[in-house]
Amino acid sequence: MGNFFIEYRDPMFGILVLFAIIFIISFVNYWWGNYKSKEEKNDIAQFIKRFEIVSDENAFKKLLKDHTIPIESLVLLAHSYSKSGDFEKAINLYLLALERTPKRDEKKYILSELGKTYFKAGFLRRSEDIFLESLRLHPRNEESLKYLSVTYEKLKEYEKAIEVLDSLEELGAKVTKQRAYLKALFIIYNHKLTTSEKLKSLKELLKDAKFLERIYFEFSIQAMEEFEILEFEKFEHKKMLDLLWHCEDKRIFLSQSKIVQEVASARGMRDPIESFEYFELEVIAKLLTLDYKRASLNFEYICSDCKQSFPVHFYRCPNCQSIDTVLIEPIITKESYEKNLSFQ
Repeated sequence: MGNFFIEYRDPMFGILVLFAIIFIISFVNYWWGNYKSKEEKNDIAQFIKRFEIVSDENAFKKLLKDHTIPIESLVLLAHSYSKSGDFEKAINLYLLALERTPKRDEKKYILSELGKTYFKAGFLRRSEDIFLESLRLHPRNEESLKYLSVTYEKLKEYEKAIEVLDSLEELGAKVTKQRAYLKALFIIYNHKLTTSEKLKSLKELLKDAKFLERIYFEFSIQAMEEFEILEFEKFEHKKMLDLLWHCEDKRIFLSQSKIVQEVASARGMRDPIESFEYFELEVIAKLLTLDYKRASLNFEYICSDCKQSFPVHFYRCPNCQSIDTVLIEPIITKESYEKNLSFQ
């Protein structure tokens, strides 16, 4: 027994044991890596089958099955199809690229783009599945988290959307505006609250999120609820220009706000003021003094982040998903009057 311990203390024996342990650990690590890689590959293959679109364009699909086409080309072509609105071809291309790529970073990017394509196409539940799969493989994917939150917002599942923001915040993203906006939507669409309770809750949000003033004002008008003019005086009226133009509540025009008075002048509700900030309102007000009443306003809505323009107002940009980036641009148009048509 004593001889055994002598041999055990032999330096060569210790080195052999160390190399044996390193070999075992390396082998187990290599085997586990291969196992996880095959498991991930099988998961991706099964995942792709759930979303594959059956197309009659066999020639198109045969061409795409050609493995000589680089993955980068497939993804670039898919992006072009998605941008032009041909979502079916874009989805097929992304799925093929996802099936062929062995790289984790490429899978991360392709899954995000595939989810965004389904989102743009209006398949919200499918985009939700894609983003969840993307996050299962890459939990720190900020792009997928961002669009997953927006997807839940579109599905009116606001509590889930806010939960996703918690994960984004842990990754260092700034989500203050998104959180306040989602809370406002949750309040407005909460059927358990009365109108007065909703207005009270929205008013509380305004203390830390001034950009929600328009939502509060718009909801008040739609609900036909009264609110204090003194409170309205403090609002940023530039962001409500279109609402003021179409508003029928004359109490609002008692405000001494310059922009409100400009709108009142252009609508003929008071004498023209001396100076105008908006040229379009000044022109219409001057035309009214000449008894010309056929000029009116339309509005264009531009995102200050992505510079895209839209014909309707948005709180979240439909293109880049940014919040509180809308710029309202008035456009002078010819007033149109509806005529009563009779088919008798």
